[in-house]
Amino acid sequence: MNCVNHADVQSAAFCIRCGHALCPECIRSVRGSVYCEPCLGELVGGKPAAENSAGTIPPPSARQQKVVVSTNPGAAFALGLIPGVGAIYNGEFIKAAVHILIFALLVQLNDSARGFGEPLFGFATAAFYFYMPFEAYYTSKKRKFAAEGIDLETPIDQFHRQFGEVKEKELWGGVALVLIGGLFLADNFNIIHFERIGELWPLLLVVLGIWLLKRHQGKAAS
Repeated sequence: MNCVNHADVQSAAFCIRCGHALCPECIRSVRGSVYCEPCLGELVGGKPAAENSAGTIPPPSARQQKVVVSTNPGAAFALGLIPGVGAIYNGEFIKAAVHILIFALLVQLNDSARGFGEPLFGFATAAFYFYMPFEAYYTSKKRKFAAEGIDLETPIDQFHRQFGEVKEKELWGGVALVLIGGLFLADNFNIIHFERIGELWPLLLVVLGIWLLKRHQGKAAS
């Protein structure tokens, strides 16, 4: 959600009085509580935060109401134990589809892998399975605190910051879906076989090594 005063800036918190989304520039913090400037002016000077053309305060039913959903972290975690359902509870349907497809692909690769690759894919499948409920939990918890005007930093945020924010998420998400769907389609028509794909697990180490070298190069250049 973008700032109510700056439509092109992402919001960082919400006013605890009127519920308006605020960017860092518009936040007025008083003893840990977040206010917008009109509400803070009303509290300090006794002026109404919003008046109609007649100069009177509109009734509560006429004021803008902000409805916040999916703010039960416990329910999000429990539903997240079912692949994709936690993301659906949080209203993130595309993420739910991606989670389901990734989990299905890992299960398929684990069944098809042989030798050393089998425990590797088994561990990756288990790790991703437990990642989904925790991701749903912290997403819901972040929304709950945001409704109270608190910008909560979660372990998921720290994970994204450590590994770098992915630019153009829609683009790369679409590429991932096309690749995963193409692999399943090719397997159905016997063009490729998941047994052979499972043997390519060392490529994961190559990709990880290239990524670490690129990060080191970026840090050295800065």
